[in-house]
Amino acid sequence: MVSTFTGASDVSINTVEDMTLDPTAETAKKTVREIAQQMSHDCVARRLRQVNRTLTRLYDEALRPYGLTINQLNILAVIVSEKQIQPGQLGQALGMEKSTVSRTIDRMAKKNWLQIASGKDSRTQLLSVTPKGRQLLLAVAPIWNTLQQSVLSSRNDQNILDMLALDTAPTQSSQTERQDREVPLSADDFYL
Repeated sequence: MVSTFTGASDVSINTVEDMTLDPTAETAKKTVREIAQQMSHDCVARRLRQVNRTLTRLYDEALRPYGLTINQLNILAVIVSEKQIQPGQLGQALGMEKSTVSRTIDRMAKKNWLQIASGKDSRTQLLSVTPKGRQLLLAVAPIWNTLQQSVLSSRNDQNILDMLALDTAPTQSSQTERQDREVPLSADDFYL
């Protein structure tokens, strides 16, 4: 159960040694340490990070015999789905930093999994998956599928699905992208 913390504006720190709340605050009996313990235990962001690290480790261990990570597999899957994609679009699709995309696609190109071609102008790159990359994707598909089923059928499957649903909430950047479009793509775009 997640506890709520209110009264952050009521926090007053008297000294470094005696970090207590203002006695008039609603949470006067809680010390800063108790609040920190509550945050540490209940923080959704921290817990999701732990779940992410655990799942990443599971997938990476399963894919290790192929010299592949789950991050690289997701890159292959997105590029195959799109046929060709620019690195910036790939980063947006996977929520990756520009430097991480660049470093990862360079490694994948050296393994001959990806082809990096020039786009319409010299500043643009287009990524595509090589035949070797497609073979790799097909080879690891059964491993990925088994792991997916295992993770989703665990006794905590509803918790995992609930966490995944959090990721579909609109972000500020997705709302900005919708506003930048010249023509609305759906009725929802009229209300942003």
